[in-house]
Amino acid sequence: MSMEVKVLSTSTRTNLEALKHHMKKLGFKYFKESHDWIYFCMNVFGEADEPATFEDCVCISTRFFSFSIQADGLEVAKKAPEISQAILDFYEAEGIKE
Repeated sequence: MSMEVKVLSTSTRTNLEALKHHMKKLGFKYFKESHDWIYFCMNVFGEADEPATFEDCVCISTRFFSFSIQADGLEVAKKAPEISQAILDFYEAEGIKE
């Protein structure tokens, strides 16, 4: 049984690395890429660094203009404008429009 693996383009990978760096500076510890979605979360647990909850997380589509900011605490809520700008910068670099 073969499994198809989607490989991101070099430019998308570069833009994604810039976004990951920015999100890390904002305090996000967890990162996962799955099925054309990127997940960043603030709170992790255990050696596997899995999200403690899916609150205080950001989910971003790499294919179309769609993202979600789940703010359960004040830390993420305060950073929402900067998080949104980082996401918009990623979409602009990718040429993804509303």
